[in-house]
Amino acid sequence: MHKIQEIHHAMLPLPDGTRLAYRAWMPENANTQPVPAILEFLPYRKNDGTVVRDEITMPQTAAHGYACIRVDLRGCGESEGHLVDEYSAQELQDGTDVIAWIANQPWCDGNVGMVGISWGGFNSLQIAALNPPQLKAIITQCSTDDRYRDDIHFMGGCLLNDNLDWASFFWAYAQGRAPDKALVGEQWKEQWLDRLNTMPFLAKPWLTEQLRQDYWKHASICEDYSDIKIPVYAMSGWADNYRNTVFSLLRHLDVPRKGLVGPWAHKYPNIAYPNPKMDYVKESVRWWDRWLKGIENGIDDEPQLTYYLQDSVRPQTDYDVRPGQWISEPCWPSPQTVTKSFFLDDGRLVAELNPHAPQQSICSPHSTGLNGGRLCVGIRQDMEQPADQRADDAGSVTFDTAPLQEDLALAGQVLANLTIQSDKPTAQLAVRVCDVHPDGASTRISVGTWNLNHRDNHSRFERLEAGKSYQVTVPINYVAYKIPAGHLLRISISTAYWPLVWPSQDHPTVTIDPATSVIEVPTRDSWTTEVEPPAYDKSVSYDGESLRDYDSQRIVHHDYKTGKICLETIDDFGRQHFNSCNTDIDLRMKQYQTIHPEDPLTAESELFYELDMGRDGWWTGLKAHYHMTCDYDFFYITAKWQALEGETVIFEKEFEEKIERTGV
Repeated sequence: MHKIQEIHHAMLPLPDGTRLAYRAWMPENANTQPVPAILEFLPYRKNDGTVVRDEITMPQTAAHGYACIRVDLRGCGESEGHLVDEYSAQELQDGTDVIAWIANQPWCDGNVGMVGISWGGFNSLQIAALNPPQLKAIITQCSTDDRYRDDIHFMGGCLLNDNLDWASFFWAYAQGRAPDKALVGEQWKEQWLDRLNTMPFLAKPWLTEQLRQDYWKHASICEDYSDIKIPVYAMSGWADNYRNTVFSLLRHLDVPRKGLVGPWAHKYPNIAYPNPKMDYVKESVRWWDRWLKGIENGIDDEPQLTYYLQDSVRPQTDYDVRPGQWISEPCWPSPQTVTKSFFLDDGRLVAELNPHAPQQSICSPHSTGLNGGRLCVGIRQDMEQPADQRADDAGSVTFDTAPLQEDLALAGQVLANLTIQSDKPTAQLAVRVCDVHPDGASTRISVGTWNLNHRDNHSRFERLEAGKSYQVTVPINYVAYKIPAGHLLRISISTAYWPLVWPSQDHPTVTIDPATSVIEVPTRDSWTTEVEPPAYDKSVSYDGESLRDYDSQRIVHHDYKTGKICLETIDDFGRQHFNSCNTDIDLRMKQYQTIHPEDPLTAESELFYELDMGRDGWWTGLKAHYHMTCDYDFFYITAKWQALEGETVIFEKEFEEKIERTGV
């Protein structure tokens, strides 16, 4: 193991003269004995944003003989310039320029890898597709190959409430925060005000672009998988929204590739939950050793995919541990996975088609989905997993197997192939796969949603004709879960799923024809482990102290006078002091998501954010308020931003946007 040195803060130049801020860890002798470099390229403030995971993971990796470089995007943290949007052409060009700069440093031997989770996982794929010659391999975690299909904006063509949630959270967490005075100097305030005055209101373009057209195709590597020409290791977790990408990359890439899916939320596997954690550094170093150092260590000869087959659990909103076992697959799709067909028959899931099965109609109350948890577990604090599904099942049409005679292991993507009719011109479906326990408790295994006005193609919106039959396929998010003997497999179908997705314009009744519908369930009959990821049982800690612990609340209010139902979420992220940057961070959020069960046009979401950040002699703050409503033809968003120096408001800006409903 190498002794390491740290560069806490420095600036690197781009060809256009803009300078980006970076932090680095590398062996002490790297200047005389150069090593490969690993880049993570993010907007999330290397000084005080990703500080916990950086200080856990990067020094440990550097000790294995690597230079680990954490660079902030232009317009973020202490980097100069302006951020204009997610994954802009400028961002990707900057990434290739940063890689070239790193490869030319005296401490780098010219070989560069790229790593990232979420945003960094996205742009590592996107930059790999541009083929900078110095980039030799990547590890992409909790990412997407299709920005429309699998992100926080849309799911199955349905508008996600996380579209607005993420725009508001990103502004408070990264986009709006001040450069650190201790690093930038006296021009910090001028740089901050310039940034605040020019930064875009990202909720607007994300909501305006409601169809899968050029805006979302940009930087979606699924447009041409052959653009990727270097080895790719894709990781995710079953509690994360981005797990589908692991399987699509394994299926479509034609390069050395490997996949790993654990039980985790949206976190690095060494700091993730639920347990069991994985020794991410040990596993990632094996990948880097093979592709950046050329060491024949056998990692490319192992099974292509390893995933965690979760055992049945009682429904609850938090899990410390998910019991289960690791499963190895030689490739994906796996020859060891068998698809079983289930047919719909008067509330039952059966093995044989009944051509005389009665039609089933559903018009869900728009409160259906309140027990669905959060889209992307791990972004907030707690109570993010789905609760008992019985209340949501009551607002759905359900189909159950008989009590299972033997364990049933789901392994892959369930597909709901349905023939439907709608009595209204706009409609959507949510399809849930559930594990029903002998006492009736219902655990959600996975979910998929589908905009029925995007029946054949997410690139166009087409109204439904009343009484006309349509065939649709609703893809359910990938999952691996073992339902034990004596339990039931349940498919629940609803026409609403609030607050995960924004409702359609109408309040339709959708009728399902079981005679031409089938549920395809991928299963695995044998459960063997050839390769088990290295275990990791160390607790997550950081160099600092908690000045106020985090606290969260999720409360449902039912106003019997108006009939409206509101989900109130309060996330107090606490107050932490980080020693390495001598900074206090204090972030609080409140959200109110309200709807009338019989009226989709009453949907509204309101968010409040407050941030305090700084130290003695330098304090900054942010306050923000967002409010989104709709009518049949338009969405309406108002927002107000404030920035404070001490107690004084030094910046204020308001937005009022009216956006036509063109796709949802």
